[in-house]
Amino acid sequence: MKPAVKTASGVGIFPFFKVFVVSFGHFIHDTFSAFLGPLLPWLIEKFDLSYAQAGSLTAFIQAPSALNPFIGYLSDRLALRYFVSLAPAVTATGMVLLGVMPNYVALAALLLVTGFSVAAFHAPAPALVAHLAPRQAGRGMSFFMAGGEMGRVVGPLLAVWAVGLWGLEGLPRLLVLGWGASLLLFWQVRRLPVNMPSRPVSELWPVLRRLALPLIVLVIGRSLLLGSMQTFLPTYLSQTGFSKVMGGVGYALLYELPGVAGALIVGPWSDRVGRPLAIVGAVGVATGALLGFLFTPGMLRLAWLPVVGFAALSVQPVMLALVQDHAPRHRATANGAYLGLSFLMRPLSVTTIGALADLMGLRWAFVLSAGASLLALLALPFLPDVEG
Repeated sequence: MKPAVKTASGVGIFPFFKVFVVSFGHFIHDTFSAFLGPLLPWLIEKFDLSYAQAGSLTAFIQAPSALNPFIGYLSDRLALRYFVSLAPAVTATGMVLLGVMPNYVALAALLLVTGFSVAAFHAPAPALVAHLAPRQAGRGMSFFMAGGEMGRVVGPLLAVWAVGLWGLEGLPRLLVLGWGASLLLFWQVRRLPVNMPSRPVSELWPVLRRLALPLIVLVIGRSLLLGSMQTFLPTYLSQTGFSKVMGGVGYALLYELPGVAGALIVGPWSDRVGRPLAIVGAVGVATGALLGFLFTPGMLRLAWLPVVGFAALSVQPVMLALVQDHAPRHRATANGAYLGLSFLMRPLSVTTIGALADLMGLRWAFVLSAGASLLALLALPFLPDVEG
């Protein structure tokens, strides 16, 4: 009843079933949270938005992530696994109501409320995985992130299919999926035996002080690259020869789907070669492939997108594992601090990219985001050593 596979010598049994349960929750949650990007062409048209306004919508759903450190702190002391199980239902409710909002202000307010659900899920869930597989954090985060990436594959497909069939106003018909999945997830998560001992949070501050500056630089570079792609790639495709529907489908199948493989492969690889080398390889490949996509003419450019998705989306499990490596006694608190930083940087980055796109077009805004992600790698030598 509890499948487990022996891993490499010295690291024990990898808890596949338990990690799968949490990863499944990530899949359901991110299926719905992935609606915003592919729906953006319709929302731009309905509300007559500029690129800067469209990019700013991300800020509203990400703003509650400022609470991630606090949520993570509580997660190290309380059983907030119930937040993990409820979040897919709440997030689904917010995202399916996007199409029935009457104006931009109501849309922004709805995304702000939905953002609290997103924050309540993402702070405890990765720490839960790390507690389940402490010696194989890279592998555990790979499964967890693969669930999220698969959700971001299914989400755009589900969104554009539903809009094509029912229109924006028909999206609430999908609500039963989120709530049904949340009930199923609750039934499973409540039985997960995870022991999270409480320790003084003052132990964490010296680690965060040493880690803060290089981590901030890396997060900014990653946010500019991923934020621009996840928010504006469907719009860019719809403006360069694809319909709105095919832009969303292309985004899901050619960009997000290869990211599932990237998350599964690069995370365990980082357990062997080290986090910094894995980050350099992934970012280098992603930026090179992105430039190839932007400057290759015709349909041949699409061949670059799977490479971009594989490499760019493989960075997150490595970053999550890196943070867990540095704070083994305060996993949820450290993870909450990292995700709070990451989620807050992303809307700022996306709004910046949107403003640049208004000035010079989406192609050159993408180019600048690629350059920034490469420059951020200069922070890697300043990462502190992991204390044994």
